[in-house]
Amino acid sequence: MQIKQLLISAVLAPAALAATSPQTVFYGFENLHKRILSTHECLKSFNGGMTQSLTCGYELYNVLMASGSSRKDLADLDSVPADQVQTYLNHYHGIRSAVADTLSTAFSKVDSIESQGFKMFSQVLLRNFASERAIFETLTKSKIPVANHSEIAGPVDSLKVEFEKTLTVFS
Repeated sequence: MQIKQLLISAVLAPAALAATSPQTVFYGFENLHKRILSTHECLKSFNGGMTQSLTCGYELYNVLMASGSSRKDLADLDSVPADQVQTYLNHYHGIRSAVADTLSTAFSKVDSIESQGFKMFSQVLLRNFASERAIFETLTKSKIPVANHSEIAGPVDSLKVEFEKTLTVFS
């Protein structure tokens, strides 16, 4: 009997470890949002200098790491509880808005970025972040009730357009 319980525990333990809480997801979203805002500030002051290039590159790396961590936490979440859906959406839209502002700034700084020889590198990063956006959209739709999908549809579509617009100037 003990062997049977041990085997059942061994099978169920990884599933228990994989689950995460909405608070963990919210913390990850807050960190990601903070990193995006920091990157946006760096890009706003960017004038093409090498030191600024390295600083902004570091900020982008931090966004990439925070995005991956946040995505993993979201993937590990079973679903957003009904009483926390609005909090989730507030975080989601805050991040979306910060990304849109950052894309707009990147669009306006393409000449400075190109003068440092980082245009192609920036294009690769933008494609990666565009892919992340799509993954977050899919994950979000799988974690919130279908009734709330309309609350993300329009803003998510506009962000997709922002990515496409910005990618065209970096191509």
